[in-house]
Amino acid sequence: MRSVKYSGAGPASEVISITDIAIPTPGPGEVVVKVGAAGLNPVDVKIRAAATDFGPIKYSDRPGWDVAGVVATVAPDVSAWSPGDRVFALAAFPAAAHTLAEYAVVAAGDLAAAPDAWTIAQAGAAPLAALTAWQALEAAAVGAGQRVLVLGGAGGVGHLAIQLAKARGAEVTATASAAKHQLLRSWGADHVVDYRDEHALASLTGVDAVIVTVDGTLPPRGTVTEGTAVITITGLSADDSALLAEWGAAPVERILVAASGGQLAEIAALADAGEVEVHLDSEFGLDELVAAQERVESGRVTGKVVVVIDRDA
Repeated sequence: MRSVKYSGAGPASEVISITDIAIPTPGPGEVVVKVGAAGLNPVDVKIRAAATDFGPIKYSDRPGWDVAGVVATVAPDVSAWSPGDRVFALAAFPAAAHTLAEYAVVAAGDLAAAPDAWTIAQAGAAPLAALTAWQALEAAAVGAGQRVLVLGGAGGVGHLAIQLAKARGAEVTATASAAKHQLLRSWGADHVVDYRDEHALASLTGVDAVIVTVDGTLPPRGTVTEGTAVITITGLSADDSALLAEWGAAPVERILVAASGGQLAEIAALADAGEVEVHLDSEFGLDELVAAQERVESGRVTGKVVVVIDRDA
């Protein structure tokens, strides 16, 4: 099979190649998926550029975590899945998973049935971002009637956080450039704010939860009151965390997404009910991975970038 390989740290154009290796076989509790599509995320390009572990996130010279496709083979002890099943997963994260290939080994428990409402490209693009949004909302204990602020509402995690918060019955405010406000409204945002409009940001008032998806971003002061949950996927400095605590925020927490077939199944059910869609910024083939990673690195992505390996899978 064809598989992506990194030669070491460096720019995408210098370290990415496509090589031929043997199709893997499943071990206990595993299945082999014929890959239809695999999403790209900021962590993919960061770990490629550095060629080293990022804390618990493990570097591998054969990359990829997002995957959607069709079950090809299953281990003898796996009964939940059969060849031909259409599935998607965040595979193994934060361990290495090697999903940017024509076939990938995935733990049976990481898999969920792919939504009928989504294309193979959408299913492949979704897992890491969708699970991150889901787990951020869980960490913030977001429920019906609560007010949620999503900072970075047009990004991969942000646009899914808007929709998943709405599915929980929350009132959602989201930030993005003015050109993307109509998109945010189409995803269910009740209120939209230009992140560059300091006056508009300063006018925002207290919310129950803030989901931070943008590096180095603090919530506007007025949005944080006693007990506001602030959940970040990018991390905060010790000084920023202390400042938020001084403002009354609780909890203030950085989350690292974890693989979960069960949570993906719940997201898939929402997708098939018409409550969640994946916005694709762009699609690339496996041979276009350099361009795909450069697109992610541009910082101008709306929604998700995905690598389509077999559209018929």
